[in-house]
Amino acid sequence: MALNQKIKKIALGLALVILAGILGSGIGFYNIKSGKNSSQRTIGSWQTVDKDKDLNTADLLTVAQVAVYGTYALTKKEVIYLSASTDSDGNAIDTKSDYVISGKKLDAKYWSITAYDENGFLIKNPINKYGYNQENVKYEADSTSYKINLSASEKAENWLPITNVKKASLVIRLYLPSEELRNNLTAETLPVIKKIK
Repeated sequence: MALNQKIKKIALGLALVILAGILGSGIGFYNIKSGKNSSQRTIGSWQTVDKDKDLNTADLLTVAQVAVYGTYALTKKEVIYLSASTDSDGNAIDTKSDYVISGKKLDAKYWSITAYDENGFLIKNPINKYGYNQENVKYEADSTSYKINLSASEKAENWLPITNVKKASLVIRLYLPSEELRNNLTAETLPVIKKIK
């Protein structure tokens, strides 16, 4: 009888350990997939790892999220990553609507804005255009500001297609950003995502 009780206690203990492992893993996967953590900072529509954090000193959740979504990510002195899945009014980007991404040249050696689908992949589209950068965007008359048309419907210039996808998000990469930009990322320095239709 005593042996049966001992076996039952061991089995119960083992079941609780397995349950705790499953729950812990589930919470971990949820936190990684959510893309949210205490290291993030929101600037207008954009989110980034806080300016005082770096992959070399980041918490484990940040490191795990970067491993999933930013393979081979560099340090913040080399590149700043910003992502957006909402417009400037805080609403989720609707792939059936039209948006204008308005901004100015960013103080970095090289910058780009790229669109991704709900699975984090480039969006297949009829013109094979996946993003714009400082070299291929058409600037306004002042030669420093630009407007990128984010929409499923074709536009005459600076069209970034989001065709045949359920959700879309944007990523800015700022390669070799100036120290001033690294220390002063504000809503005024980053592009605005405005819904127009």
